[in-house]
Amino acid sequence: MSSAPPLRAGLPRVVDVTWRVDVTLSTSEASSQAMRPSVLLRLKMDDGSERAFECGLEKFHELREAAAMMLNEMDWAARDVGAVKEIGERAQARWDKMKDAAGRGGA
Repeated sequence: MSSAPPLRAGLPRVVDVTWRVDVTLSTSEASSQAMRPSVLLRLKMDDGSERAFECGLEKFHELREAAAMMLNEMDWAARDVGAVKEIGERAQARWDKMKDAAGRGGA
């Protein structure tokens, strides 16, 4: 019997990242590509697949900035969820206290 991977919804998750920076020192053409670094990222996914892409330094910085912004927003959202849960717990405690008081007063 073969062991199939567990089923789950959603996109594959990244389990490993490797990267390198390449710099072209010179080209046979009169090009602005000489001395311009590029970043190669290779992502290993939990479904066994790999994704790789290459981008210039400017695009890499845009990607890095976007990832940092998303992480900050996720942190803010987690704090907001925590605050909402706390408000809900306090409201539930007040409700329970009111029900107990009403139950004692009506007896």
